Amino acid sequence: MARDDDFFPDEEQDTGVTPAVSGSERPSRSRSSSSRSSRGSKSSRSSSRGGSSRGGSSRGSRPPGKGGAAVLQQPGVRIALGAVFLVVLILVITLVVQDCRRNQLVDSYRSYVNGATQISADSSKQGDQLQTILANRNGERPADLQARVNQLAAQAQRLVDRAEALDPPGSLDAPNQSLVTALQYRVIGLRAVADAIPTVVQSRNQTNASAILAEAMQRFLASDVIFEDSFAGPAKQALADDDVTGIQVPEREYFLGGSRANQASPSGARQLIPALQRTGGTTTTDGTTTGGVRGTALDSVEAVPEGVTLEAGSTTTIQASEQLQWKVTVSNGGDFQVNGVIVRATFASAASPNGAQTVEKEIPTIAPGENATVNLPGPKSPTFGEESTLKVQVVPVAGETRVDNNQAEYPVKIVF
Repeated sequence: MARDDDFFPDEEQDTGVTPAVSGSERPSRSRSSSSRSSRGSKSSRSSSRGGSSRGGSSRGSRPPGKGGAAVLQQPGVRIALGAVFLVVLILVITLVVQDCRRNQLVDSYRSYVNGATQISADSSKQGDQLQTILANRNGERPADLQARVNQLAAQAQRLVDRAEALDPPGSLDAPNQSLVTALQYRVIGLRAVADAIPTVVQSRNQTNASAILAEAMQRFLASDVIFEDSFAGPAKQALADDDVTGIQVPEREYFLGGSRANQASPSGARQLIPALQRTGGTTTTDGTTTGGVRGTALDSVEAVPEGVTLEAGSTTTIQASEQLQWKVTVSNGGDFQVNGVIVRATFASAASPNGAQTVEKEIPTIAPGENATVNLPGPKSPTFGEESTLKVQVVPVAGETRVDNNQAEYPVKIVF
């Protein structure tokens, strides 16, 4: 007997005509129809899933088992990602280390330059203090002046010690040694000035005294050259080479700045001598000078070249000469060095009192207890054979109280 499937192989053979069946066959066809319906439903669902799968494939969906998580699980990919992470980590650490080193370099420059700046400024102030001592406004004695300069030298040595204790960056080792050398020259110069003061004050030869003082002052000039050329210049260049900005290297911190540099020459040092020789007394806490008197006196007058000493109150006959001069001797009977002593001579004849001739000259310095001489020219057109009067006066110095011994009048007669 033929199976129901032989009559209904699939839906594509259905012609739409319902064949005639017997009553005994109805249940069989019903089950067969149900079976076909079930298979049709499955086929439909299968077609639907297949169509969906094909439609999804056409839209670029990944095949099963090919997702991102699966890719990350592959050993090669994991090794590559680890390598990339390691490289990034190394770069970050390198940048952090470089930044730290850069900050340390800048900090070391700033710390060193700040220390060097303070030392340089203190040294420059010591140069100002030396000028105050040399000005000797209080007329201190040589021993007092010497002690003050030596004290200043001790302070300058402490600056040398501070400079040697600085911790410069490697590129500033040589400039720092030059800074130390410049400061050492200043110490040497101060000690040389202290040693020279007694000789300079007591010397009657200003040329020699000027040379001695200038030689001592030359150490300061040398220190300024070393400071500028071997410290400040190279230090600024080192900062520029390391691209360090915002840090100011000290410059122009001179010991003999400006016009003071001339004091390292004999002509410049000579200008300091009058103040140094203005000595005597002691300095009190309020800056005044006490202990002693100031005073000069007219000792004698001599007519040269004849060599005749004039006497007050007695007429002295003098031989006429084109080289006639008055040699005046002045003494310093005070306790202070006197400077710029003016000696004045006035010659007048009785026949022409209105034709008086006056001349004057200056004695640069006279030390306490010492005397000095000066030659004044004689009259140009005297009245020969007539009695005349020569008045000689030593102009009182500042602070001089006794002046009755500063002048005298001498009767003279000039003859052929």
